Amino acid sequence: MIKKRINLIINREDYRKYEEIFYYLQNGIYIILLIFFIILIYFLININNLNKKIDYLNLEKTSILKIISANTDKYARLNYLRKKYSDLTNFLKEDSNSYQYYLLLNTSLQDSSQSASIKTFIIDKDRNFEFTVIFSDFSSMRNFFQFLETEKFLKNFEKIFLKNFHIIGATVDKSENYELSFYGVFMPYEKLINNYYENNENKD
Repeated sequence: MIKKRINLIINREDYRKYEEIFYYLQNGIYIILLIFFIILIYFLININNLNKKIDYLNLEKTSILKIISANTDKYARLNYLRKKYSDLTNFLKEDSNSYQYYLLLNTSLQDSSQSASIKTFIIDKDRNFEFTVIFSDFSSMRNFFQFLETEKFLKNFEKIFLKNFHIIGATVDKSENYELSFYGVFMPYEKLINNYYENNENKD
């Protein structure tokens, strides 16, 4: 027997279930597409901003390179000055004030004898020294030995020791000379300056 009609009442409940499923599915697809579209726009805007920043940085780089190439000599001189300044700073850190110590020692020697002179002078950054004094006659050397024992001379040193004593014989061209070599440790430079001024005040 052939059925000429479809019984929709039997499948109506199933149809409603499918209809709800398709409805939610359709809405879900729309929401997903909307989210995807928003994300796509966000990335496109960011990419556009990044491209603008890259273009700006490239322009800055080109401008800086032009400035550098136009001022190569100036930058070279500036780097040279920086290096010299750094070298001078390092030198001053290691400097022992050797010239100032030499001047004070020489002045002190002149007080003891007019013929006394410094032949060699070495000092390091820790104020350790070695120096040699030369005399043209015996009486000058004797006067210096007396001066060695005075507080005026000794207070310039933390330690001082006699290292060597030499007599250089007379020749055709040179008279007899006497050499005394010393080693030890100087007082700090500030104390030496104070001692020097005190000595001069006492003279006055």
